[in-house]
Amino acid sequence: MRAAIRNPLSAVSFCGEMRLVAALLFVFVGCSRATNDQLEARNATIAFYDVYMKLRPSGVPPEDQQLQLKKVISAGLADLLHKASVAERSDSKETKDGAPPRIEGDLFTSLDQGAVSYKVLQCERQKESSTCIVELANIDDRDNSEFTWKDRVFVVREGNRFVVDDIEYLGERQFMHKGRLKDILSKVVEERKKGAS
Repeated sequence: MRAAIRNPLSAVSFCGEMRLVAALLFVFVGCSRATNDQLEARNATIAFYDVYMKLRPSGVPPEDQQLQLKKVISAGLADLLHKASVAERSDSKETKDGAPPRIEGDLFTSLDQGAVSYKVLQCERQKESSTCIVELANIDDRDNSEFTWKDRVFVVREGNRFVVDDIEYLGERQFMHKGRLKDILSKVVEERKKGAS
């Protein structure tokens, strides 16, 4: 009789243990995936800035630079760069007085002069994307001192790879870019459409 009473209790205990194991496994798999996504986001950010450092683009990058950037940016960002480039070219053809382009200076960092070095500080997994905080540096021409600022990079998965989709300018100095890269590009495209109509 005792054995008959103990068996149901051990079955309940076993079920409880299995639920605990399943819950721990779920947490472990979830943490593992988040960690993997953070690593992928970091690698994608590094790949992007390696290309950026090689190209050192100013304004909307020309087509040959856009081809190289396409390897490390999202299709959406590549499309906006292309449309902004077309808008800039159309403007320059129409202005006989040699009006300057709508975008001058570095587009991919908070600073017009761009960065000479970078360091990925941390990456976090978000719902639809991952973000990485990047510390960027440049040299002040006046006294040869180095100054740094941070930007936030948005990384998304496209197919089987992670790519940079947007950049938020976090630089706090006066005259630094504010907002986000995609918003600036979209504004150039929209202004061109209004000017053409």
